[in-house]
Amino acid sequence: MKNTAYVKEINGGKAVLKVRRECACQNKYNCNAQCFALQNEVIEVTVDNNIGAKTGDFVEVEGKTSAIMTYAAVVFILPVFITLLLFFITYAVTKNQITPFIVSGIGFVLSIVFLYYFLNNIVKGRNDFAITKIL
Repeated sequence: MKNTAYVKEINGGKAVLKVRRECACQNKYNCNAQCFALQNEVIEVTVDNNIGAKTGDFVEVEGKTSAIMTYAAVVFILPVFITLLLFFITYAVTKNQITPFIVSGIGFVLSIVFLYYFLNNIVKGRNDFAITKIL
C-alpha cells in the first residue's frame, strides 16, 4: 500500500508526516459514496527517517501489507468467532432458546470493546510504514 506524504517536521531520526487517507479502491469506480466519511482526512504519522528526508519534502510512504491484513483479519474474524463459540457453548449447557442469543450478543459487544482498547495499545508502539523515496 503506497501513498504520498508531506514531511511536516524532523525529530532526530524520526519524521512526522502528513498523510491523506484514501479509500481502498482509490475511487477507481467513480463512486459517489467516497468510501466512508474519513476518506479525505489528513492524519499525522511518525516514521523512521532512513533515507534523509527534510522538512517540506514530499515522500512516498509504503505500508507493510501483511501487518495491515493481520489487523483486518483480527478485527473482523475474532468477534464473529467469539460470538459463535459463546452461542454453541451456552446452547449446549442450557438447552434454552433465548439464553444463547443474549450471551453471544454480550460476548460480541465485549469482544469489540476489548479489541478497541487492546489494538490501540499495540498499535501505539508499532511502526508499519516506511519512507521509500523522496519525490
